[in-house]
This record gives sequence, C-alpha cells and structure tokens, in this order.
Amino acid sequence: MQKLLTGNEIFDHIADIGFGSSIAILDITRFESIRFLNSLFRNSPHKENILVVSCEPVDTPFQLKRISLDRFHDLTELSIEMEKYRRTVGKHGVIIHYYLPHILVKENEEIVLKMIEYWLTKQPTEETVQFFTLPQATFPFFEKKLQSLVSGAISINILRTDKERCLSFQILRACRPEFHMGEFPFIIEDERLLIKWGEVFTDTLPREEETAIKDRIDYLKTNLYSISISRSGTHGTTEGLNSYDGWLLSQLIGRRLDDIELYFPEDIDEVLRKLAIWNLRGIVKFENAEPRTPSPPKKHLNFRTRFALALPTTISLRLLKGRGEHTIPPNVYNALRRSVQAFVSTRLHEEGLKKELAELETYFQDITARATVIETFSELGEDLRYRFDLKYLPKMVSLALYYGYALKPRIFRISEDLFKIELRDCFICSDLKSDTPVCQLLTGTIVGLCNIVFKRHFSCNEVQCKAAGDRSCVFHLRMK
Repeated sequence: MQKLLTGNEIFDHIADIGFGSSIAILDITRFESIRFLNSLFRNSPHKENILVVSCEPVDTPFQLKRISLDRFHDLTELSIEMEKYRRTVGKHGVIIHYYLPHILVKENEEIVLKMIEYWLTKQPTEETVQFFTLPQATFPFFEKKLQSLVSGAISINILRTDKERCLSFQILRACRPEFHMGEFPFIIEDERLLIKWGEVFTDTLPREEETAIKDRIDYLKTNLYSISISRSGTHGTTEGLNSYDGWLLSQLIGRRLDDIELYFPEDIDEVLRKLAIWNLRGIVKFENAEPRTPSPPKKHLNFRTRFALALPTTISLRLLKGRGEHTIPPNVYNALRRSVQAFVSTRLHEEGLKKELAELETYFQDITARATVIETFSELGEDLRYRFDLKYLPKMVSLALYYGYALKPRIFRISEDLFKIELRDCFICSDLKSDTPVCQLLTGTIVGLCNIVFKRHFSCNEVQCKAAGDRSCVFHLRMK
C-alpha cells in the first residue's frame, strides 16, 4: 500500500497513512480539524485530488462540494452521491467528510455507522484516503464505534503547560509505533502547519540528524550477519521511550542482527532505524558476533508442510506441531485477565495505566506468535525467509487462533487488502461489558503471525465485540 505524503516532513515522518486508509479527525470545536487539514496538505503532491464534502460554507483551498441533506430521502441516496465523489477524486485521491454532525442529529447513529462500514470495505481497492471530522465528546457512542472501524484517528487537543497554551495532536494506530498516542504541539503560521520537533516548531526534518542515522543504518546492513545487539556501557537514558519502544528494546537486546531480521521481516528497515537512533543516544551498542554465511533461500515449501496446510485445522496441527489441541486452556487466559483488571482497579488514579497494560498485552502476544512460527518451521526444516502466498492466510490464522486459544474463526477476504475475521466462540470477553472492543490480545497474535509468515505489514483492529452487545467478535485485518 503506497504511503500518503502530505508534504509536511515532520508529519510524514510521524504518520503512516497509506492509500486505502480511513482516518477519524477529532477536535473540541470541529473547526480546528479543517484548519489542521488545510495547512497539513498545503504542499502535498496530491492536493489537486483533495475534495471537501460539507453541508456548510468552508474556507479551504481544495475542491469543495456542498450537499443539502434535505434533498436525500435516505442514506442510500447519500451513499450513491459519495460513490460519485470517490470516482471524481480517482485513484490516490483524498476525501474530507465534514458533514457528520449534521447527519447524526437527523439519523440513527447505528445506521450511519453501517453506511461508513460499507464504504470502508470498498475503500482499499479504490485507494482513496478518507478523513471523517467529528467534534470530540459530542457523540460519544458514535465516536467510539467510528474509531474501531477506521484505520486510525487523529485527536486535536488543547495543550496547557507552565510556559504556553497551544494545540497538539495525537495519532492512534496510523503512525510509526514509537509515536503512537504521543503528544505533538503545533501552531499554524502563514498557512503552514509547524510541529514542535526538539525545541522548535518546524515542518522540515533536521538534515544532520538524518545523515548520522543513515550512516549507522548502512553499517548495520553491511554487517547484517556479524553483529549482535547489547545494552551500552554508558547506559544512555531510555526516558521518553513509549510502551512499544520499551517493549521492542527488551526484545532486541542480546539478539544477533540476522535473527532480528527473522523475527521482524516486515519491519526490518524500521527496526534498523530505531537501533541506529538508540546507538546515537547511547542506549545500545553493536558488538561483533561469529560471522554466518547465509544459504540460498528455498523457493518451495516441503511436501509435508504443503500437505498439512491442505487439511482441516486440527489435523494440520497434529502434522505441524505434533498435537491437535491448543496450548493454554481458556480458563488460564481468563484468570490472567481478571488478575490484570484487579490490579488496574486499585490504581485508577494513574492516568493511562489501563491503556498501557492493554497495549503491552498485545505486544507480548505478537512476539509469542512470531516465536511460535519460528520454532515450528525450524522443526519442520523450512526456510524462515520463505514468504507464504496469501492464499494460506485463512488457514494460518485459523491454526494460530485454535492452537493458542481453541477458537474457530470464520475468515472472509473482503478486498485485495482487507480480511474479515469473525469469532462466535470468543471467550476473551466472557462476562465483560464495555462500550468498546476488549479482545485486543487476539490482534497481537493475528498481526504477529501474518507479519512474519507473509513478510508484509499488517494491522488489525476489532470492529465488533460481544462485550459491546454484538453477536460475534469481528476483526478487520488490513495488509499495508
């Protein structure tokens, strides 16, 4: 999936928005979102294909389509109109939906969500990017549900410090992992979006910093098979590392670089970049390891593996892992979750603790899935560098969810880049009530498996959950 470039170097460095993505833009006033987008895309190479759809006058340098909801008898007619607009912007176009509050005061929120979900299942194939602007906390139920449907969200907030009061933004999911939910102060000056980077507000990356990082990345690539990673003797500070980076650092220390490539094949360039930055900060050091000579990659799977993958899930497991049962009983997972929830309930005064624990749970399930794949295919004599065909995705996900959780998913390919995973027997959310999906640990397993097996970058989010009153737990798995 090709990345959307806004022309703002800082934002493009932070964000990871591909064509075919959908982003919710949330702000207190709703007017800040259009100012943010206007200045963000000011120098975008795609600005000629940006369309703003609104019920009211909007000050924007982009194409504007005014719609009157009174002339639509129902949402089907509106959906047909939006289809025309998507064709108008064409491939690699951007649509900014600036009318949702007007619809939500007239129509049932569930019906509007169903309409948007229908649009999003078609979107990856059309390769448009859609931004849905919404006033924050005005439609709380709709806001939570929308965030579970879209690829990511940008929240525009008022940031107060001792020295200044300015706006800031946070990105959920649609960014590099180390910037997930990070706070980025910004100002708009002469129609330019200037983001605080270091001690200055700017829209360009420091050149010297990038040169030093690139030199270290080149060194790592040249010595891929003869370097190991360890903590630096100077013990540079890890203060400021977010949850993901802290977790990733813990997984890389003590490993050889070529083994790291096996664990993170879809993200190896990004991992090398992080290692280069951490080396510059004195957090890690590169040590010589016994050199290895890589063998030529295999082009085919062994007959046993191909045969096993053609059989029903339980029989496949017996051939691949020597067993047909899952690893850990469901009651063990439930006991773990109750323990975590009890811990959180005693420390509610610590802001963000619950979110951080949920994220860490997902990360550890991710690395567990990767380790299981490596162990299994090493035992089978398979080449761990082999990239599986996507035709195996339903079988692989079924194997992982049954082996790890005794779950039996139904998997559908919605489009070239989007898969739907439905679980009617999910026990993760048993006896839980929540406004938002709570089975995030399964997304870690699914993403970890798919990233390492198919050597591509996947993202997964739960869009329906039995804890929220839905009949099944449903996940959208997207290939970036």
